[in-house]
This record gives sequence, C-alpha cells and structure tokens, in this order.
Amino acid sequence: MNEKVPIEIGRRRLNVEMEGFTPLQILELARQVQVKLDEISARYPQIVDTSKLAILAALEVAAELHQLRDAVITNNRQVEHKLD
Repeated sequence: MNEKVPIEIGRRRLNVEMEGFTPLQILELARQVQVKLDEISARYPQIVDTSKLAILAALEVAAELHQLRDAVITNNRQVEHKLD
C-alpha cells in the first residue's frame, strides 16, 4: 500500500499517493509542478485563475514529455540502424 503524502501546489493542499514513487519523489514532483506553475504565472500575469494556470502548466509538461519521447524513439532508431 502506498503512503499518502501531503503536498501543496498553487496554494492548494492535497494528500497524494502515487504507485511506484517514494514520498520524497512525490514531494520532488510536486516541487517541479509548482516551479512550472510559477513560470506560467510569470509569463501570463493577466491570468489569475489557478485552474487555467494549472492547465497551461500541464500542457507544457505534456509537450516536454512528448518531445522527450520523440527524442528517445529517434535515438533508438539510430542505434538500431548502426547495429544493422
């Protein structure tokens, strides 16, 4: 059973449990999300709705993940090509 970890992101407090992550890892993920939220908030000071900021932050994280996945796929293809 996973341990529930209290986190705070965007002035909201949650108790979170995540399969396969330690409490320290969960706290680090929450910190990274808060950093992204702060970056978005600084870029768009006219947006005060934290829900909108959270959606924009999630989209940016998803875009970064997509780029990383594409890079891994490309790298794997290059390695396979060299092995052939």
